[in-house]
Amino acid sequence: MDTLAPPILATIDQILEHAWNQNRSILFEHEVYRILNLLELDTPPAHFIRGASDITPQNLSRFSSDTLMMKIVSPAVAHKMAVNGVRSVYRDLDFLKYSCERLQQEVAALGHPVEGILLVDHIPYTKDLGNEVLLGFRESDAFGPVISFSKGGTDAEHFAEHFSPPNLILAPIDEAWARALLQSTKIYKKYLKDARRRHVDHLVQAGVQLSRLAVCFSNFFDQSSRFILKEFEINPFVFDARGRFVALDGFATIEKRAGSGHTATTNHLDQLTPFFEPRGIAVVGVSRSDSAKPGNIIFENLLRLRRRDVYGVGIKGGTIAVGGQTMALCISICDIADPVDLAVVAVPAEHSVAVVKECAQKGVRAIILIPGGFSETHKNRTLEQEILAIARRHRIRIIGPNCLGIVYSGNEKTPGVNTFFVPEEKFRINLEKDKNVAILSQSGALGITEIYNLRNAISPKVIVSYGNQLDVDPADLVAYFDRDPEVDVIGCYIEGFKAAGGRKFFNTARQTNTPIIVYKAGRTAAGKQATESHTASIAGEYEVAKAAMKQAGLIVAETMIDHGDFIKTFALLSDFEVRGNRVALIANAGYEKTYAADNLGRLQIATFDPATHDALAALLPSYVTVDPLLDLTPMAGDAMYADCIRTILQSDTVDALMISIVPHSILLHTTDDEIARTEGHLAERIVDLIHTYKKPTVVSVNVAFGAGAVYNRFGQILDSGGVPTFLTANRAMICLNAFVHYRLTRHQQCRDAWLT
Repeated sequence: MDTLAPPILATIDQILEHAWNQNRSILFEHEVYRILNLLELDTPPAHFIRGASDITPQNLSRFSSDTLMMKIVSPAVAHKMAVNGVRSVYRDLDFLKYSCERLQQEVAALGHPVEGILLVDHIPYTKDLGNEVLLGFRESDAFGPVISFSKGGTDAEHFAEHFSPPNLILAPIDEAWARALLQSTKIYKKYLKDARRRHVDHLVQAGVQLSRLAVCFSNFFDQSSRFILKEFEINPFVFDARGRFVALDGFATIEKRAGSGHTATTNHLDQLTPFFEPRGIAVVGVSRSDSAKPGNIIFENLLRLRRRDVYGVGIKGGTIAVGGQTMALCISICDIADPVDLAVVAVPAEHSVAVVKECAQKGVRAIILIPGGFSETHKNRTLEQEILAIARRHRIRIIGPNCLGIVYSGNEKTPGVNTFFVPEEKFRINLEKDKNVAILSQSGALGITEIYNLRNAISPKVIVSYGNQLDVDPADLVAYFDRDPEVDVIGCYIEGFKAAGGRKFFNTARQTNTPIIVYKAGRTAAGKQATESHTASIAGEYEVAKAAMKQAGLIVAETMIDHGDFIKTFALLSDFEVRGNRVALIANAGYEKTYAADNLGRLQIATFDPATHDALAALLPSYVTVDPLLDLTPMAGDAMYADCIRTILQSDTVDALMISIVPHSILLHTTDDEIARTEGHLAERIVDLIHTYKKPTVVSVNVAFGAGAVYNRFGQILDSGGVPTFLTANRAMICLNAFVHYRLTRHQQCRDAWLT
């Protein structure tokens, strides 16, 4: 990892120590200037003075402009403009002294301590778009150093909130990543249009240098510095009339480094195996008198899986009737004679510590803490820490608390696991399909809902509701199931990250080979509070998380509908080959053709080769024009649809296909009744053709409002047959675009995918 030279590090550390020894967590602007100069970044000539008496001809000789900027220097003022602490003053000795005294008096009258004044040479520049930029970084508690680039100037916050949010990227970055950050912005096109490539080079170099600084003074990297730069921002950097790139205004906050820093790696993944393939499961919290208790439902669900190694634990002991058999209850987990790998704890939060201690005594290797009432309610944080301390001493891994736990389908060698305390009549998973999906959700209810909505298309191999992330977090789970050859798609729903959890997730996810489809909640104003008030924090944790996930090469879902649809698409097309992004469309309605074409995204309309063109012309009536966006009109029947699909999939100039069907056409056999009495109906033919040619294909079945019920079977056959099917051309094309783009870019540099 590229870093700063030791002498530069030592000098910057001294600057920070000087501020800290003065009981300051904010750097003065001239201190920020000194750091920038050490990074070989330009600042205006500047001189710090304590008061008017320090303004002398000798001090003024260092300035070249007839106009100077006076800036208040105060440890209590972050926004100098907010206290009218910046003045433009003509370079006259007496007038400068008068202005200095007046500025200090006015700011002091507002109740702010004043250390002095910074005299800065005036740098003339125009405020054309692109000439003022904001460039900086902040230390996110979840993700570490995050570099921010956006329009600069006094209206930077307003612009970011109402027009265009800042572009973000996690440090460290090299020159290629810095250039990618710039190329992802709209202003980059203006620089190219105006032939200002030198501007681009300046910005890239500044980005790399700030990345080095951020890493050297971060709590997420092993460095020798005694301090952390929590925020470091230049607003604005400007391009002056001579093309120089100059930092005009600098701001930074610091804190003392404590401890050894954050650990952001996954370790000991084999310790997670007892959650999914345990030898012996104890359910603690089974009642002999109340069958509706979560512990009882979990106990019954596990026994229904025909496991013979499930043991009930209830404080009163005795026996209970479960599934037509009488089962004895142990009073303590320590009373179980056989080995127990996994304990499912379903007792109230206040009793959980005692149970965890018994688990440690028994030699349990994994615990699922079901109950709520912990830190999610801002209560019982000490209980969580006590539980975690016990677990770490005894090498026990924990999922939860405040979770549903695990549904795991098992395999020929290992029975399944189901700790979701939902009765089977309300939640049952179809295990007849290929089980190639892992759903990792902070919300158990979300996992249930999503699997139900996808029930016709996929069966999950595993659902994990991990709750408060006391120990096991999404990074651990992603790393574990990325190693599973049966898992082709990982879907993540994340509400928040614990300290350093975001960086851990980023470091883990960027190294995976399995497609990860993630939805990050908390995008509203209430859910994305920034930790500071300065402009370096104009992006909240949601924006940082989204940027990090894209940087890691993940598929980021903007909505929960996207999340479910992407999971279905990637799961059903997992063994399809992607050779390019040339797409064709077959529809039986003109508006569907237009709707799809308007949502191509990164896909390109294919061009038919002569052989494909001629073959289609021979199939189609004269009133149908051969076109890659092929409108068959409502006069197309099952056979014509199927023949056209076959012909297009055979073409070497077509990489992907979208099929749009308005099923009301009289010549199509699409209703439930028609399908029941028709052999070789269209849905059946589409399934056969798609799996014969293995080119990425999606289907839209556009049903008029209120008429969907009579076409249910048609869509279900397609979904259950492994063909991603949607209700609109828009949804179908969005999903096809996401799948093709991911496959074409994921195994290249993540940077190439991130650019788009």
